[in-house]
Amino acid sequence: MTSPTEFTTERPRGAPRRRPDRAPDTREMRVSATRRRRASAAASSEEPRWTGVGLVGAGLALGVALGAGVALLLAPQSGEETRELLGDSARRLGDRMADRLDDLRDDLHHGTRRSRRKLRRGMTRGRWKVEDLMRLA
Repeated sequence: MTSPTEFTTERPRGAPRRRPDRAPDTREMRVSATRRRRASAAASSEEPRWTGVGLVGAGLALGVALGAGVALLLAPQSGEETRELLGDSARRLGDRMADRLDDLRDDLHHGTRRSRRKLRRGMTRGRWKVEDLMRLA
């Protein structure tokens, strides 16, 4: 066993192997400094973590939906009235979703038509420019 004042050649576990006659590698020092800067910048960044925000939002929406479902099932109405109410709500929701899908389909249809028209116009104008250049040459 060596005394604390004696020099030992053993290195601590996980420490890099270095020959005592060599100076530390400057590239290695630069890389570790860059990693420290990036870690401190990431820790102090003011941007929200969007995955966390999304998870909180999804959890909140799920909790609201489950709470509404439990409230409907435990309401002081008869089972038949509750089922009728749920059926009406589901039909209204289905109708609204169908209307929104129709609107989306129409918007996409008009957007693609408009984009095709712009592309055709651009191609025609480009062809005209080429023809003008060919005439000048």
